[in-house]
Amino acid sequence: MFWFSEDSKKVDKTLSKEDELQQLVWNFFMNKIPKLGFEQREGQEDMALDICNAIADRQHTIVEAGVGIGKSYAYIVPLLYYNKLFNKPVLIATSTIALQEQLIKDVKKICSYINHKPEIVLAKGMTHFACKSRADKYFKEINRKDFNDNLEILCNYINNGVVDRKNIKLDVDNNIWDNVNVKATDHNRCEHYNNCSFMSLRRDMLNTDGIILCNQDLLTVHFQKLKKGQKGLLNEKIDLIVIDEAHNLEEKVRASLIESYNKYKIKSILGDVIETIKISAIRRESYENFNNITHILNVIFNKLNNQVKKQINSSLKGEEMEKYFINIDEIREELLLLNSEIDLINYKVQFYSDDNLCEEVFEELENLQDFIKSLISIKSRDLFWLENFNDIHIFACPKNISKEINSLYFDKLKTTILTSATIADKSQGSEEERYEYFIKSTGFPTSTGFLSTPKPSPFPYNYNAMIYYTENMPHPVEARERFIKLGAEKIVKLLNITKGKALILFTSKSDLKEVYEILKHKNLEYRILKQQHMSSQDDILEEFKKDKNSVLLATGTFWEGIDVPGKSLSNLIIFKLPFPVPDPIIEYKRTLSEDFLMEVSVPLMIVKLRQGVGRLIRKHDDKGIVAILDSRIGELSNSPYKNIVFDSLPIKNRTNDIREIESFWMKMDE
Repeated sequence: MFWFSEDSKKVDKTLSKEDELQQLVWNFFMNKIPKLGFEQREGQEDMALDICNAIADRQHTIVEAGVGIGKSYAYIVPLLYYNKLFNKPVLIATSTIALQEQLIKDVKKICSYINHKPEIVLAKGMTHFACKSRADKYFKEINRKDFNDNLEILCNYINNGVVDRKNIKLDVDNNIWDNVNVKATDHNRCEHYNNCSFMSLRRDMLNTDGIILCNQDLLTVHFQKLKKGQKGLLNEKIDLIVIDEAHNLEEKVRASLIESYNKYKIKSILGDVIETIKISAIRRESYENFNNITHILNVIFNKLNNQVKKQINSSLKGEEMEKYFINIDEIREELLLLNSEIDLINYKVQFYSDDNLCEEVFEELENLQDFIKSLISIKSRDLFWLENFNDIHIFACPKNISKEINSLYFDKLKTTILTSATIADKSQGSEEERYEYFIKSTGFPTSTGFLSTPKPSPFPYNYNAMIYYTENMPHPVEARERFIKLGAEKIVKLLNITKGKALILFTSKSDLKEVYEILKHKNLEYRILKQQHMSSQDDILEEFKKDKNSVLLATGTFWEGIDVPGKSLSNLIIFKLPFPVPDPIIEYKRTLSEDFLMEVSVPLMIVKLRQGVGRLIRKHDDKGIVAILDSRIGELSNSPYKNIVFDSLPIKNRTNDIREIESFWMKMDE
């Protein structure tokens, strides 16, 4: 590390740019931060200098930063100075839109502090934007009697140039949006090309030398395109990237590499391809193949639908599956027939299509055929499963995601910084041991990369918070009905202690629904709110914040990323330990593990649990209690992971006596 004296305020111009960067960053945190009225935080300063070292040494780096460290400033400051000194674009990738919006504010503030005015680009994919040409076509084709008020409002938005979905203040159905959003097409031929908001953003993404913010999905697609020798989505000069919320990287990369098809998408692709054939007689002939394909697809997807129904009927209640296993042998014969019919269409397209038409159409056909061949192959490198969104979709992704992440993020890029409040799955041991699961799941190169010591939160957890854990509760899966009943009784007791002010986190929608119905009929003196399926997270959160004594039951995205400082969230209840639900991806990991429970299941549970517990204390003076109703970590339990769980949580003050919780809360609430 490059060291400076505490009275050093001027930059030595004889230094290398890397050393100058370190001195500028050091001066910012030691001198500028106090003048701005901000609190100095040792963990924040250490993290910023670790990042400077990573830049100087061209090392990929993992750094966990506890809640309250101020990790955003810790990486934005070095990035902005790097951009200023080296005149190279830098990029920050997150997994949530909420963090991107906060980061834009932080970047603008810090730019004003250091007198730097780079271009700031919020990069988004094409699905976020409406296409004027597609919208015009869609609205013209709609029957006038179906043209309701919502469609009229959407039409007016798009005609007035408001095409970013985020700025359209309307609840647009996804099926409608799919008919008007930007699609892969020959954008250069579009009459609206010069006035297209999406194309303007795309040019900024490719050409900016400033600061780019995007999600991990888009960044992965960019790297994937570069790997294939295609033109990327972002400026290819980027050699410094920060991945925030990096605990989600494996899942985000997997999601970005997923391909999925339902029978309607397959028919749509083939229909588009056939329309490129110039000779009408050949086109008619191809539609005969298309009719054969329609019949084959109906047979395939009927069989797959039956497979899903069987799994739903045999699944344990409270363990909802989103990904279903696929029995390929049952549809292999039909897949071979399907592939043969598509080959016939492809053959005709090669000879009779309009070569001037969009390359993306033919790319989609090629991708479809590759997908089917991989599905048929016994030695496929892909993992397949089914999902059910009103109709059956077949999904595929590479089996070895860690290898994919390594080649995309660490192979050629000079410096990738990975950070989050929850990367480590252990609280003790060497850095390599503490980050073990994350290293394995991302293919992080430990031989050349740097593992920064986790920066603990500066919050006084042991003064302001206490954990309540239970004994002798029924097993949440094996004795689910009794667990639901007794769990609801425990919840009522805990709510009475804090007079509501609670967030209750569930791992399944069915558990949430049943507990909600019980609480609703208890005539409690505080409002009981429930996360609604497909509803806005922001709306329900605002209700929860406004009514300080309300109780919110939630699952899914509410385990992380939400910020409710103050008294509205004083009581955090974890209904059940968030172990991963068995699905094709988890089962594949099981086949690679010697000790699946401790090598995969427990690390995944701990990271999610830490995220959930992190919702309680959001500011230095926040106070509250955490209750974990799952007795698998109680003192009477013989589980091999209970001590690891408690060691991983920042709150060390804990009890299994609810009277101690009452006493603790009375002192806190004075």
